[in-house]
Amino acid sequence: MDHREIDGALIGRWGSEPFDLGVMECSEVEFLADGRGWCSVTNAFEKHVTRFRWRCPEPGVVELRAEDGDVTRHRFRVAPVSPVPGAEPVLSVNFDQSLAFAHQFAKAG
Repeated sequence: MDHREIDGALIGRWGSEPFDLGVMECSEVEFLADGRGWCSVTNAFEKHVTRFRWRCPEPGVVELRAEDGDVTRHRFRVAPVSPVPGAEPVLSVNFDQSLAFAHQFAKAG
């Protein structure tokens, strides 16, 4: 993996919980610095995990290659966002298309 194709702003674990008020399902995504990652959707009955390889072929675009070979591209931006009006902003990543059934994730930890 060419490390020039990794956007360091994405590295880490992200969760949709702060943006999922009143929803009984949450999503997580983790981007590792070596180009591996995973995403999950969890509800009261199950947790579904998908592992992938990732790279950024151009600024603001992440390409995910799932274990089954499925490839998707998502435009993204990383910025502080307030999850609800009046709350403190949290570092967030917002995707143009849903990833693990969510568009917006807050940095965990």
